[in-house]
Amino acid sequence: MAFGASSVTPRSVAVGTLLEEHHPFFIPRYQRSYAWDTQVAAFTDDVGDLVNADPQEASHFLGGIVCIEETDHSQSRPHKYEIVDGQQRMATVVLALAEIEYAANGIAKSATQEDNITAAASAEILASDTRDRFLFWRNSIVSEGRKETLPRLILSDADNQFFRDLINGSDPKPERESHQLLAAARAQIRAALIKPALEKVSRQEAITHLDRLRTAIVSQCHVIQIVSADRERAYQLFSVLNDRGRSLEDADLLRSYTLEVVQGFPEPQEKIAKLWDEILKVPAKEVSDFFRAYYPSTTGARATLPLFKKLREEYFPLSSATTIEEANTILERVKSFRDEQRIFAQIQEGSWPYPAHFEAGKVPAVTEWQKDRLKRLVISLKHELAMPLLLAAANVADEKKFFSLVQMLEVFAFRYKNVCGGHATAPGNAYYAAAKKIRELSSEGKPTNWDSLRLALRSLIEKVAPDDQFRNSLENRLRYDFGAAQRANICELLTTIEDHAAWLAKGGAGIPKPNMVKVIDLGQVTLEHIYPQNPSPADVNEELSKVRDRIGNLTFFGPGENSKAGNKSFSVKRQGCYSESTVGMTQKLAQLPDWNIAAYNIRRDELLDDACKVFKI
Repeated sequence: MAFGASSVTPRSVAVGTLLEEHHPFFIPRYQRSYAWDTQVAAFTDDVGDLVNADPQEASHFLGGIVCIEETDHSQSRPHKYEIVDGQQRMATVVLALAEIEYAANGIAKSATQEDNITAAASAEILASDTRDRFLFWRNSIVSEGRKETLPRLILSDADNQFFRDLINGSDPKPERESHQLLAAARAQIRAALIKPALEKVSRQEAITHLDRLRTAIVSQCHVIQIVSADRERAYQLFSVLNDRGRSLEDADLLRSYTLEVVQGFPEPQEKIAKLWDEILKVPAKEVSDFFRAYYPSTTGARATLPLFKKLREEYFPLSSATTIEEANTILERVKSFRDEQRIFAQIQEGSWPYPAHFEAGKVPAVTEWQKDRLKRLVISLKHELAMPLLLAAANVADEKKFFSLVQMLEVFAFRYKNVCGGHATAPGNAYYAAAKKIRELSSEGKPTNWDSLRLALRSLIEKVAPDDQFRNSLENRLRYDFGAAQRANICELLTTIEDHAAWLAKGGAGIPKPNMVKVIDLGQVTLEHIYPQNPSPADVNEELSKVRDRIGNLTFFGPGENSKAGNKSFSVKRQGCYSESTVGMTQKLAQLPDWNIAAYNIRRDELLDDACKVFKI
């Protein structure tokens, strides 16, 4: 790691010594928020082992702390330390010490009420000593003739107040993922480290255990502290080091980089920092999912690893902003991240990414049925491959054109991928190219269309999912007994055919025309075996038993309609259940005199024919 030995000063130091000698520590805006989850349990396990070991022999290495030393001789304490890497372990250590102080104060109060003077005094000393040596420090302001109490560790703006409330023993309400993780870390520390002390028989034993716990943390836990006065060197270390085995997230690195690039322009830097706070407020996986969709959505190319390098090269080629215009350009790019992330989040959960408009006397641009197709595509069919294209379309196309894209993708995804098992590479390339193209057209003021994409997807269907292959896969792959994924596909098939019933009844010629008035909620659909799954001995039919779980033997009920069906025979269900159903294809079964293999074959062929007509682009 050739960073220049003269620019960094490493040393091995006990955590307690570090907090006493090198405060105050602070987390810069560009750092990620608190992110430890399972690592906290590892920390408490390690500390718990130290408590039970010989303090003269046992020690534990926590990892590295990379700091930039900043000097201001006008202050009573001229040096402060910006933590570039290591906030996770430092924040967790401080939380643990704060919990020791909080528990000791509680014991002191209880012991005082019990007139246990010795225990009360010991607990008070442990609490105050912990607070004064490791949690807070006194800053003297000579010019004003006063002193102030300040924390030895300050987190980033997004987390600091919540963190302060925690170390003061409060129970603040989490407002972001990092807050939830901080609260969970405190709960883990309380359960694993503090509770054993509070369960001791006597107050004095509890104090002794807490004191031993503090010794394990401040004297037996060590870190390698690397102090640099060179921001460039410290940032390089930050970019490559891991946080207890967990690599820094691409978005965290990108945040750091962008704020470093605009270092000389405080106003846009402040705005960029706030935008990143918004972006990183959601769980890390959702942020990563967004950037993996955003990159191909704007470049037309798949997001390969390392993603941070790709994002930096594509969106932030400048190593340093030299003018306010360059800084504002970076600000606008980060703002576009924030705005598109909001749209992405809506699409990812299947929500329509356009604001609702209610104007008296005007018909909405799209129906609820049309909006529901997005939920089917993303949630039911799980077609994540289309996210970059959907993100681009939601940014540049109107609602009607967005719906036409969603409808086309729904048909393609079901037929090509879910039923016929087509490979993702070819449609992925087509999606990415289309995403980039429509963004370019929009920037040039030209209208959006899906003509080229439609031709490309039709070509893929002809190669991978022509009618004969589609029919064969529908019959052999869409089986009820093949698990939840295939049941979802069966629901998609049957409900979509039901939506097109009126058009199919007229011959089903030309462009498919669904009935867009009624929305069939897949969450309320119940699949029904016409020949029952568990027939009574008198109703067993060997021929139908062989096809029991295939699509020809399946229909569906609407909400609450199958409670009477169960495993009853067809003759009972025909009039008692099917005739009363609100589902057309189910109601139609009541017209059959009997359910046998011949009736099954006719219905199967009708469904396969209908599917080829309906799932067509």
